[in-house]
Amino acid sequence: MQARITRAVGTAVASLAAAVALAGCEISLRDNDFPSPSPVPSATTSRTLGPDGLGELTVGMTLDEAAATGEFERRPDKPGTCMSDVGTNGIRVGWSGKLGITSLTAEDVRTPEGIGAGSTFAEVKRAYPEPADDLAGTLDEQIAVIGTIWTAVPGRPDSMYVFQFDPATRTRADLGRAKVGIVVLKLKAERRC
Repeated sequence: MQARITRAVGTAVASLAAAVALAGCEISLRDNDFPSPSPVPSATTSRTLGPDGLGELTVGMTLDEAAATGEFERRPDKPGTCMSDVGTNGIRVGWSGKLGITSLTAEDVRTPEGIGAGSTFAEVKRAYPEPADDLAGTLDEQIAVIGTIWTAVPGRPDSMYVFQFDPATRTRADLGRAKVGIVVLKLKAERRC
């Protein structure tokens, strides 16, 4: 019985490690990247991230379309893969020359379901019970092993939400209370960025 449990845990860890390698998000896991969470942000400071985008920017739009919104200034150099910059209004924009805008985030965002910095893992699971796909394992496995989870975006099968949890709030004893530090809307097609 113990050997079977050990193998199952090892398989889950290996699956999650593979998902992390595939995802390769450009998001940093440094402690100082996490804003001080506010349990109930005011309506004037919170913006909606998803299901399509943030402000005038949407994931999947071309770089020319993004520049035309006025919320993103395109670099003069030729775009490669996995590039990112902070656009206007503090929006971090990830893009590639092939796919256009691949990810969007900012400090003061909440999903349409009300999830943002300061939300607990339990709240995230209630709002988004489904993982983005089968590659990453269950949400419980993802948070336990790497502290980041990838969930499905309702109504947008080509995208996923990436929730990074503040390491200072994650304890094995009660992962349900771990708090979100960063939320990203991301195209599934660009897992390596």
